[in-house]
Amino acid sequence: MFLACGVVPTPRIFHLLTHAFFKALLFLAAGSVIHASRASRICANMGDLRKRIPVTFSGPWYGVFAIAGIPPLAGFFSKDDPLRAFVSPNPIGKLLCSSASSPQA
Repeated sequence: MFLACGVVPTPRIFHLLTHAFFKALLFLAAGSVIHASRASRICANMGDLRKRIPVTFSGPWYGVFAIAGIPPLAGFFSKDDPLRAFVSPNPIGKLLCSSASSPQA
């Protein structure tokens, strides 16, 4: 995400806004689970979410898939533009992106 901060402004702002909404969705879902479990800190009491709160059960999955960059969601498009802007004209950017994505032996 911070790689996008030094590149073209429009993809940077779009990426920061989408990332903020993904994180907000995940934190709101976590708060809803805590509220539905009556503020219990025992994880065994937090089960069976699909039956008790189905909207909260399905909501975080959209946030997870979007922040992972699954193609039909906004996370794919917001990550694609800053990476393309960083890698295409810059040989150092190509080196950094290829070394960051290569598996470590």
